[in-house]
Amino acid sequence: MNRRLLFLFLVGFCLSAHAQNWSTFLDPSRAISWNPGFTIPNYSVACPTQPTLQAGSANASANSTAINNALASCTSSQNVVNLPAGTYYVSSINFGTQGYQVLRGAGSGTSSAATYLYITSTGRGGCDVSAGICMGSPTVQYNGSSAVLPSSGSDQCLWTAGYAQGTTSITLSSCGGTPPVNKTMILDQANDTADTGGLFVCDTTAPGYACTYKGNGAGNADGRIIGGITHSQQQVVFVTGVTSLGGGSYTVTISPGVYFTNIRSSQSPGAWWPGFSQNDGIENLTLDYSTSTAGATNYGAIVMQNCYQCWAKGIESIDAGRDHVLLYQSSHDVIRDSYFYQSQAHSSVSYTVELEETSDNLVENNIMQQVTNPLMFEQGAGNVMGYNLSLDDLFTSGLQASYTSHDAGSNMNLWEGNNMSGIWADDAWGSTDQITMFRNKLSGWQSGLTSATLPIIERSWNRNFNYIGNILGQPGYHKTYQVYATSGTAGVGTGGENTTIYSLGYADSGGYCNSQKPACDGLTFTTTMRWGNWDVVNGATQWNATEAAPAANTYINANFTTSYFSTLSQTLPPSLYYNSAPSWWPSGKAWPPIGPDISTGNEGMCSGGTYAGAMATSSGQCTGGTLATAWASHVNSIPAQDCYLNVMGGPPDGSGGALNFSATACYGSGGTSPTQLGVPTGLTGTAVPQ
Repeated sequence: MNRRLLFLFLVGFCLSAHAQNWSTFLDPSRAISWNPGFTIPNYSVACPTQPTLQAGSANASANSTAINNALASCTSSQNVVNLPAGTYYVSSINFGTQGYQVLRGAGSGTSSAATYLYITSTGRGGCDVSAGICMGSPTVQYNGSSAVLPSSGSDQCLWTAGYAQGTTSITLSSCGGTPPVNKTMILDQANDTADTGGLFVCDTTAPGYACTYKGNGAGNADGRIIGGITHSQQQVVFVTGVTSLGGGSYTVTISPGVYFTNIRSSQSPGAWWPGFSQNDGIENLTLDYSTSTAGATNYGAIVMQNCYQCWAKGIESIDAGRDHVLLYQSSHDVIRDSYFYQSQAHSSVSYTVELEETSDNLVENNIMQQVTNPLMFEQGAGNVMGYNLSLDDLFTSGLQASYTSHDAGSNMNLWEGNNMSGIWADDAWGSTDQITMFRNKLSGWQSGLTSATLPIIERSWNRNFNYIGNILGQPGYHKTYQVYATSGTAGVGTGGENTTIYSLGYADSGGYCNSQKPACDGLTFTTTMRWGNWDVVNGATQWNATEAAPAANTYINANFTTSYFSTLSQTLPPSLYYNSAPSWWPSGKAWPPIGPDISTGNEGMCSGGTYAGAMATSSGQCTGGTLATAWASHVNSIPAQDCYLNVMGGPPDGSGGALNFSATACYGSGGTSPTQLGVPTGLTGTAVPQ
């Protein structure tokens, strides 16, 4: 072999040798290379105009104008609007058109050195929905805009080639205009109109394959509706190159590559571009909506629309309406190091971070106290929810949890290292697929509640989920390992859902398969992958080869074999999106914090006293009680939990009023730059003749 051939072979070998961290236990049709968010820039140069703010509620409009004018003065190299310490009223804030702006307070909390804003109303600005703070494109196209619909739309194309998972080169044809370069684009395809027997994107009530109990998906559609069919399955990508092929056709280079395993021409794949803003951020201040006149069901306190590499960091947000943060048609945004408290209502539409038509966003290291749904996916692909804490989730009845899906089309999202009551997938507005839960601690419990108290719910028509290395259940409360549907009308363990670890394939409110809409789904159970999870019912880690190796189904490969898992080493990687402990992780703190391979975890359970059953890390936090060993010492506190318990002094059960939060006091001013995976996979050496 000559020197050049040897070099090419070694390059290919080295790249392919760096397999993904999940590659020993997940088939590539079940996972992607997760590379969410981006490194938040440390802008330091002030914008030409800086706001002068005045105290008192009568000055809300004037303060809003002053801030908006300051943001409008920013340039690509003059980026920072500094808000002074103090308490001020502001009607609403609009970031405007240019991007590369950061609105920075003097700090969050209630001290005299912090910036405390009462947001009194909402506006639209560049956003399609009302927002207290709008960070979004001034050119507003949404999935129902005529400009993004086929035939006459100027901002859309048909997607006619380049369907393979991982490809970064696609062909677009019959374009209404030239695809944008160095901007985002949304790829989609039509939902299925019949059950595929496997991966199934559905949002209808059609007889024989109804997959929603709320009604026709068009009433709550994420995605374009073309010919009466919703295009829910979507991925937001960044366009790095466009080459004209003539006749309205183009070769388009995208980043990242295609995530989906089921793209095919029969589903009329397409592409559209909704508008674009980049590098807008909000940092280090408190936002209080308790005086807002916008109403409890009003949309986002902070809305990031058509926002690429935007962020919210070091925020304290109090009493939001529908959302504390809404990510909409956005990609690679970051929500981190923040504290979210309460909502104006605790209804079925009271969310903390809501994601709609989003990809590759990172929601990391946040505290959610007395919210209803800490994290809510309407639709998203490739997003990561990492190392967040939620406590005392409030709802009008029963326990609520975070949702991997609420509408149709979510796909390839990762939940890692979170400490929450539960992670659920419902069947309210449609189905979702290929979601991974890794090293989360999910108790499925809250003091005084007995309804919907379980860590894992995966309702009917949600399929091909992966659960690896999670710690599940509440000691002394959960009694049953699993209940699951075996067909559309039958199941195992019906009626015993509330004290169960897993509920898989039941419909609507769960537990039964008679008189349900939609029907139960036996494929939810048989397509679910589980490996290395510890639960309180078994009191042991389940290295179950049968659970780990579901058979192939439509558009999904078999996940190895039972014989393979029977001999597989029972070890798990620390993370599925970090190569090593990230730069923001506290020095000396255990990494990874949660999992079956942790044996000296510091999180226990309060025994007796005011907070009996709540999780804590010291007896001093268990007023009137003591700290008992729990979860087999498989759980260490995550940084957000240390902040809440030790710096903010929060009650272990999450009760009480809003607390004083300072990201600097909790986490210091150190870096938050990710050291994520992002290693090419599937490459091989090729001999190239000279």
